[in-house]
Amino acid sequence: MGDDGKLCYFESHLKYQIITREVTLQRKSKKTPWGINVSNIIARLDDGLQLYLATVQSLDEKGIAKKMGLKEHDQILEVNGKCVRDWTSDNLLAELTECTSVVIVIITVEDRAVTDLFLMASREHDLSYLWALRKLVKLSICNIDFSGEGLDVSTITTLLQELIVTNCSLKCISQIKGLSRLKSLKRLILTHNSLTDLDDKTMLKLKELTDLQLGYNLIRSFPNVVTKMEKLEELSLIHNQISLLPDEVVQMRSLEKLHLDNNVLTELPEYVTLQLPQLRALTLENNKLKPNTRSTQQTRSKFYYKIGLE
Repeated sequence: MGDDGKLCYFESHLKYQIITREVTLQRKSKKTPWGINVSNIIARLDDGLQLYLATVQSLDEKGIAKKMGLKEHDQILEVNGKCVRDWTSDNLLAELTECTSVVIVIITVEDRAVTDLFLMASREHDLSYLWALRKLVKLSICNIDFSGEGLDVSTITTLLQELIVTNCSLKCISQIKGLSRLKSLKRLILTHNSLTDLDDKTMLKLKELTDLQLGYNLIRSFPNVVTKMEKLEELSLIHNQISLLPDEVVQMRSLEKLHLDNNVLTELPEYVTLQLPQLRALTLENNKLKPNTRSTQQTRSKFYYKIGLE
């Protein structure tokens, strides 16, 4: 890891773009059938959240819906600009029955099955459909401004194992709404934002997290909460403003890789090299470490990575 790969996480990433489709249905009177049968499946998530998944079950061969491009197994996301995530079958039926013109936003069965999704501001602005992707395992978001309303992942599948949100103007973890419910999350990358600290309550609920990347933020103090995350194997805090490592670092018994380049550290405590049994990679370039301290010499001989000294 280094300065030459600021957005390296995306270089080999599968750039899969979900395409939602808008279909307009029109009929002469309310008595004319749309020619569509919709099934509404109730999905109950493991955290108690309940969703209604409205899916096109069948279409009349000569009906309006099929002529206008709807297909079997399409999932309906919106009707006349209204999200149907919380609608029962009766709500959906009432909306379709009372209108002679209906604008429906759908997502195909193929897109619903995507497991790896990459979103960028230049292509994606509306993230409201993420709740429909029930098999999503990896979500990467780049260059979308969340400084205002934040990013809402409160209805995203709890199967998600990797979340990357980079260069999105995040100021605090709480701007990622619903993050704590992602119990399967193993990798969290929040680089190139404006974070100053972490929310202890949220982070401690991510019990499966093994990889945490917080480089290129505005963090001044080493976040003590990470020392309580028992499964954490890799931690990156490069390009922040950290000047001191706390004694609690010795609690990180699973830690294998620690990246602290480009901070303002002046001293490296001996316990970093002596009391972290799994640690095998340590990077400290471009800090303010003294060259002749015992811990610095030990670290230089023990680890392959270079240590930047004044």
